[in-house]
Amino acid sequence: MKLIIGLGNPGEQYKNQRHNTGFRALDELADKKSFKQNDKFNALISDSKIGKSKVILAKPLTFMNNSGDAVGKIARFYKIKKQDILIIFDDIDLMIGTLRLRQEGSSGGHRGMESVIARLKTEKIARLKIGIAEKKAGKQRVSSEDYILKPASKDAEKILKKSLKQVPDIVEEWLVGETKTTISL
Repeated sequence: MKLIIGLGNPGEQYKNQRHNTGFRALDELADKKSFKQNDKFNALISDSKIGKSKVILAKPLTFMNNSGDAVGKIARFYKIKKQDILIIFDDIDLMIGTLRLRQEGSSGGHRGMESVIARLKTEKIARLKIGIAEKKAGKQRVSSEDYILKPASKDAEKILKKSLKQVPDIVEEWLVGETKTTISL
């Protein structure tokens, strides 16, 4: 069994923000209606099948900076090995239209990923980063905190939607053992 986590913030007011790209990616993998609230994990959970693999899809409801709490609880409960976990999240250091799959690495300053790394006590966690930078990677006209908590521009949203459509294919590659993928639209 594999665990795929999309990072984001719970609540309607955060739904269309750039920082909720991980939640939106999970919606590409499963019907939104298939997610059920699980209070034990403080997450929305969906049991699913992708290709031949049984997977648990989860959206932590702990808010971004505490995502590791839910990830740790789910992984322990289902006895999922760290190498069988994939975290999907937004990345301000990648241009919109870029998706990057890696098997390990630092958090890159992403506080949700920092929380996951701290809770699981390792940087050896697969991650799919989805670019959200519109002008220049890592350098926006406003602070990173303000930038990520706003919706993408109309033109960038079109590209982001195309990026999100690539997620199922990349996840399938990860499920069969692909370790590195970069896609630029």
